[in-house]
Amino acid sequence: MAPQDAKDRAAQRHRNLLAQEYREMRSRVNMGGVFYPCAVFLAFLSSGGLRTDLTLALGLTLPFVVLAVLRFRVPLHADPEPQVSLRGIRYMWLLVLVTTALWGAFSAWVFRGLPEPAPLVGLLFSGAFGMAIAHTLAMRTGPSALAILLVMVPSMVMLWQRVAPGVAMMWAVYMVYMLLVMVRSHREFHARLALEEELRHQRDLFEVRSRIDDLTGLANRRAFNQALTEAIARERAGVPLALLILDIDHFKRLNDALGHLAGDAALVALARRLEAHFDGHDDLCVRLGGEEFGVLLACDGASALARAEAFRSALAASPLMVDGHAMPMTASIGCGAFDPARHGDGDALYREVDGALYVAKQGGRNRVVAIDGTTAGAASPA
Repeated sequence: MAPQDAKDRAAQRHRNLLAQEYREMRSRVNMGGVFYPCAVFLAFLSSGGLRTDLTLALGLTLPFVVLAVLRFRVPLHADPEPQVSLRGIRYMWLLVLVTTALWGAFSAWVFRGLPEPAPLVGLLFSGAFGMAIAHTLAMRTGPSALAILLVMVPSMVMLWQRVAPGVAMMWAVYMVYMLLVMVRSHREFHARLALEEELRHQRDLFEVRSRIDDLTGLANRRAFNQALTEAIARERAGVPLALLILDIDHFKRLNDALGHLAGDAALVALARRLEAHFDGHDDLCVRLGGEEFGVLLACDGASALARAEAFRSALAASPLMVDGHAMPMTASIGCGAFDPARHGDGDALYREVDGALYVAKQGGRNRVVAIDGTTAGAASPA
């Protein structure tokens, strides 16, 4: 892989991994946000606080409701740029950390402000929230560890002060276990993302290679068919389309005289010559099969005929260099432009241009014949 290709691949990989982290974190953050206001509500409900001080209950629940709503307002991007993904990830972590800090403060206040069993309810929810973070929000170890500590440490302090140091120590052990689970979940998450990215990369490579001719590196017949369909759609929107089909003259003689390896080398050399001549932004050179090649051009029939003749004459005048040896070569070319009035689809255009190629070969080869019968080039001996 060339250095620039490797750099581009690394940049694309970084972009894809960030985008996937963004999408997954958005989904998981949305799922977890609604449980915090429910936990606050249940803590008051279990202790009878809703009957004694409904205003306080609603006031302490409201911030968690707002934070939960903010989680759902994180936009969903199909293919975000790296800076967009990173900004979204940081924003979601801010929401998570603010929520966990508020929950930690609330869980500590419950020990002082509400009667039993509210402290037990708060304690159970703290353990549930901490473990949920360890399993589902382990994308980044720093923020995840901080979120777990914000949830767990206030309860541990209250257990030490109001229950027993031994119970607080057990809670601390539980917290350490959460941190270890989080580290493991972090490794598994990024290993899965890396594997998915590699599978996507292999799929994309397969897709590209399935459209490339193995010998010449040009687009193959499959890619040609799709490109022709797309070009016809553009033609109907006002972009002209022309097709060339060319065949190497007497290629069988070359193969028989010099061998198939030399023939393959000649095909590769001709492919490079085609790419050098038809190098426009909208030009597409393809190998249709055997010694037959095609070129899609965004131009009218007259321009296509002129460009085809320029290539034919240059090829006839300048031998191909194959393994350091000059190899004289000529080609017969069929040429035509898409006309909606006579061509219903790409197959119709292809058949007409292929027919023009047949006329060129039958007429003596080394010439260009257009579908309207126009001929360019002088016939060489058959």
